[in-house]
Amino acid sequence: MSVGFWISLASFLATAFAGGLACWLYINRREALPYLSLAVLSGLVSLVHAANGYGLLNEEHALLWRRLALTIELCLPAALLYVGLRFSPQPHHREWRARLIGLLGLVLAGVTMTDHVLVTTPLQGGGLAITLGPWGHVPYAFVVVAMAIGLAQLEAVLRSSSELTRYRLKLILIGLVGLGGFQIYQASHMLMLPMWRTEHGLLFSMVSTVSLALVTLGIVRSRFKELLVNAYVSQQALVGSVTFIVIGIYLLVVGVIGEWLRRINQPLGSELSVVVVFGALVALAVFVLSKTSRSEIRRLLARNFYRSKYDYRAEWLRVTESFQLATTKEAILDCLLDLLVKNFSTTTIAVWIFREADRRYCQARPAAPEAEPMELSHPVVQQLAEKDEPVVMRGKSGGLLVAADPLVRMGAELCFPIRVQGRLAAFIVLGVQPRGESYGTDDCDLLRGICHHVGTLLSHAGLAEERQAAAELEALHRFSVFCLHDLKNLAARLSLVAQNSEQHGHDPAFQESALRTVADTAKKMTGLMTKLSLKSFSPTAMGQADELDLSSLIAEVVAPLKQDRMVRVHVINNQVPPVWVVREQIQQVLLNVVLNARQAITAQGDITIGVAQSKDSAIVTVDDTGKGVSPHMLERLFRPSQSSRPGGLGIGLYQCKKIIETHGGTIQLRSEEGKGTQVQIALPLASFVRAANGAAPSSGPVPSSAPSDSGAIQV
Repeated sequence: MSVGFWISLASFLATAFAGGLACWLYINRREALPYLSLAVLSGLVSLVHAANGYGLLNEEHALLWRRLALTIELCLPAALLYVGLRFSPQPHHREWRARLIGLLGLVLAGVTMTDHVLVTTPLQGGGLAITLGPWGHVPYAFVVVAMAIGLAQLEAVLRSSSELTRYRLKLILIGLVGLGGFQIYQASHMLMLPMWRTEHGLLFSMVSTVSLALVTLGIVRSRFKELLVNAYVSQQALVGSVTFIVIGIYLLVVGVIGEWLRRINQPLGSELSVVVVFGALVALAVFVLSKTSRSEIRRLLARNFYRSKYDYRAEWLRVTESFQLATTKEAILDCLLDLLVKNFSTTTIAVWIFREADRRYCQARPAAPEAEPMELSHPVVQQLAEKDEPVVMRGKSGGLLVAADPLVRMGAELCFPIRVQGRLAAFIVLGVQPRGESYGTDDCDLLRGICHHVGTLLSHAGLAEERQAAAELEALHRFSVFCLHDLKNLAARLSLVAQNSEQHGHDPAFQESALRTVADTAKKMTGLMTKLSLKSFSPTAMGQADELDLSSLIAEVVAPLKQDRMVRVHVINNQVPPVWVVREQIQQVLLNVVLNARQAITAQGDITIGVAQSKDSAIVTVDDTGKGVSPHMLERLFRPSQSSRPGGLGIGLYQCKKIIETHGGTIQLRSEEGKGTQVQIALPLASFVRAANGAAPSSGPVPSSAPSDSGAIQV
């Protein structure tokens, strides 16, 4: 068999691979935005290989097939640009560039089918060769320039991406850069030596197969390994020197092998040298961006050249720079995760944070809604709360945790606490390091500094949220003054009607006018009361505190719901000692919680209210079968101006929380969308308050020594 047959076979194999990848990406295009553009690019590459293969088998129409292949190649730069735009965080800013290049490519593609670009030229030894015509340099010059713009777009995407995104995209972008780089090489070769050779098709088939294989590997890895991360190599002179020497030796060896292939005078020896150099450069790029290789370099250098694993001065500068613009809790957590990714080479990194709504710890970064929250009674959480020391899971998880525990499923190796004002606000989870090495003193020292800084920033962010909440409430109070002024004017309007009715009450015209005035005034007053739905609350003006039987108060609150046909109310009364509270305030809290439960039920449903005792507290539990609350809303449900109900002011639960905390109790909410919500309120017993004060108190709020939960760890 001839060499042309094997080259055409390689082209058809590349056609099948690129076409299969294009079909797979098109079928899964809804899973990710760039899949459709990648499918178009792979499809175009497949068509180029098909045209090259048929051109080798059908020599009579080789010129026509080559023109078709070049026509499709002119569309590749625009397709590559669109792929880069789909990965860019702001794709619309440069979309005009892709459209312009695509339009120019289509115009040149139409010209390519004429006799002005590619022509056949007789050879001296017989046969015909495909060479460039009068306008032949224009399409190839366009490919060089347009592909260079596309590669610059991919470089900008890689440079502007975060560490996690960069790891997920690196193999995809390396493959695309290899594909575009070879197009520039091939076009430049045609501009210098304007004659098409069949070996060009072989090179393109081999290079595109390697490039698209890298793209496929990158897509598969990003789909199934969401938490894989890159290690970060410290910028020191020794690291730079060693890297420079190693890469220099590597490139020298590759150059020697390529030159040897050129000089052996074997068929396709020159082309194979190009493939070897291309593969070596791709392998070098993969090695430089590889998490494992970079972490191994850092480990070897730290073991053989440094006394300490980290340069703490440089690390601390990096920590402060990373959090320089982080002012909110969400931004702080994002910066923390990015910093951990850069410094630790483990494949498992997570941040768990305390959620005040349900008083549990949930995985905040990376966001994992399916991750099961951890209770305050969790063994690891208890250890982290009691001692400001990390918890090492190796050798202990078997005795402390079950196999279904979230930390065991994650493969946690080290848990490090983050404290805010002495309380456990969050903790970091790190998995096993490469080679199974344990975390040493240097790692713990670095983590301790990071966690201390993050705790301080979270404390500042919390104070900023409280200031914002106070400002919002103050604005609402100022607004209430204007509403009260309008209500006073409306009341004066009704007063005038009442005064005039003594003289003109028997006049039918006056009666009709008075009824219109009363109806209009009532409508305006209702609107003002809707706007002014917040009652003024001040913890310093709670009112008279006394012993209260919760069962009788609950019966009074749920009495109006007995006539509601849409709701079935179940009250479970247990013998619970009295609590020491302000009756009006607790009645307001229970009424708010019960009305929220009723409004969450859109069809037939149940509300269950139970009372129980737990040590020194009385526990009131309100369960409903309503629509529930989303996990995203749970994180900010007790903040002012945050409501899960359309049209709500987001004040009710915030006010309830303030009332309960002033009484020395706690309130927590647990919910699941589509299944319902549970609100649990803990209030101190009157006997406990007497014991805390040495005698029965006369009035006022409950002392701060009252427990905030029934036997739970304070966080």
